[in-house]
Amino acid sequence: MDVVIGMLLAIIVLWVALRALPAGAEGRLPLPYLIALIPFLWIPSLLLAVASALIGNWMLAGIATAFAVIILLRVPIYRRRNRETLRETNTSTGINGPHETCRTVTVMTLNCRYGRADAAAIVDTVRDRHVDILALQELTQGLVAALDDAGIRGLLPHRQLGEDRPTDNGGFNGLWTRFAPVDSTSSSVDIPAADVPMITVSSDDGSAGTVIAFASAHTKSPMRGCRAWSQGIIGLGQLARRHDIVTPQATVVLGDLNCGIDHPSFRRLLAAGFRDAGMAATRRPGMTFPSWLAWPRIELDHVLISGRIDAERVETLTIHGSDHLATVAALRIR
Repeated sequence: MDVVIGMLLAIIVLWVALRALPAGAEGRLPLPYLIALIPFLWIPSLLLAVASALIGNWMLAGIATAFAVIILLRVPIYRRRNRETLRETNTSTGINGPHETCRTVTVMTLNCRYGRADAAAIVDTVRDRHVDILALQELTQGLVAALDDAGIRGLLPHRQLGEDRPTDNGGFNGLWTRFAPVDSTSSSVDIPAADVPMITVSSDDGSAGTVIAFASAHTKSPMRGCRAWSQGIIGLGQLARRHDIVTPQATVVLGDLNCGIDHPSFRRLLAAGFRDAGMAATRRPGMTFPSWLAWPRIELDHVLISGRIDAERVETLTIHGSDHLATVAALRIR
């Protein structure tokens, strides 16, 4: 029994070690799926600790318990290190000014499940939560028309859609905004996935002296190609360093990125200059899939922020017809 428990514990240790792979190296089946399940490995670790205690092997029990604690603490440890790095970056670049004017902008993102999400429910949520920027993924032309019929233009009159292509992963992406854009594009970055539409808002309309760009993204799922999945996640990092005619001082990427904090490719994306709003505001990853289970859920949908933006509040909501929870975030623009 000691040997069996030891072997099972070794498997868990090696499983968790997958998160230490170089970014991109996890782009092979079944690694993306195994890494996505790392947040739940504290459960078998704890069961092995109990089993070890029952047979009187207190050393194995202690090791298994310690490893369960390490799995549970891996996110707070990462957050602390990321916060320290961010503080150093802000100090060196002068982002944290002593007399800053702030404004709150509310954003929302939702994967619409092949266009099956309830258009009226989306519009009602936009109205009830006073959403300023709406990002949707897996859109269809039928859902866009249904949103118009439900009154989306009266709340968010400006929009930018990606091109509707047969190679899209479940549908195309789109953005709706309350603010008049000064620039927009249907494809802001070239990644092997659906177009990433972007809208840039001027300081006059909605961001207290800051030019801010919003993008709606949906990277491919691993089942549609692990290599393309990893390349798409890493490729979104270009948006943190985007330069064009209207250069944004801050960027917000919203969408179903099909990854979480344990995936090396996602941490590479964050290292490009983004912070995860959910982790910043709630101190934990946002578990958004599947919507029909209260637990367990995995982390797929994100609001990523860069530049003069802080996350004040992040919540998740159920939208009928979607297999993802919607994510609504209040962002403080400095």
